[in-house]
Amino acid sequence: MAMLRLFRYWLLNPRKSKRMEFTPEAYKLIFWDFDGVIKDSVPLKTEAFDQLFCKYGEDVRKYVREYHLLHGGVSRHIKIPHYFRTLLNQELSEEETLEYCQRYADSVIEGVIACPWIEGAREFLKSNPHDQQHMIVTGTPQDEIEHILEAIDLVSPFSKIFGAPHTKPEVLAQMLVETKMEPEECLMIGDSMTDHDAAVENQVPFLLRENEENREHFAFFDGPKVLNFLPVSYTHLTLPTSDLV
Repeated sequence: MAMLRLFRYWLLNPRKSKRMEFTPEAYKLIFWDFDGVIKDSVPLKTEAFDQLFCKYGEDVRKYVREYHLLHGGVSRHIKIPHYFRTLLNQELSEEETLEYCQRYADSVIEGVIACPWIEGAREFLKSNPHDQQHMIVTGTPQDEIEHILEAIDLVSPFSKIFGAPHTKPEVLAQMLVETKMEPEECLMIGDSMTDHDAAVENQVPFLLRENEENREHFAFFDGPKVLNFLPVSYTHLTLPTSDLV
């Protein structure tokens, strides 16, 4: 599995890498994932998916947990039918899908609002020390992420907020056109392969918010990583820059 991810990385990003200093202030526009990047909410959401499928046995639950961790930025409206189709050979109707999505949302929204912040994220966004533009790009439904950001008083730092059904690759591509910025002027901060692949597809630099859950999935990744957004976390990072082959 690790070799497959490594192959996909080089297929999407066929360049030679060398090391250079990583300076967050160099970017004019930063795209932020939410869960696992701003709020430490990935374990909560993983548990919620697990509970939806707990009656189907441990093999199903294990697949659901691992798929969610690997594809954190994919909408639940896509994940839930995928689980039923792939694991249980069942096709959900749109009505059934919406019912499961609502059950999931009811179990996580208040928990996400209450869960801990990733250290330094709120302060960095509120202070905006480098006068950068910030946008949220998340797999959480649009109305739900807007409600959560209102509840935690974090709407104002973002010039735009994108939730599902918007997809991350499409949002990045659209914003590059709309802002007339070059990819290297932007940064994607995420914690899942969905975030990484959206950045690579649009040739946007990627900063990994590393944690215990994603460390194995990103064993191939030699780019910049942070555990939090306290200044000491990124002062001495290095970033692979690329020369075309």
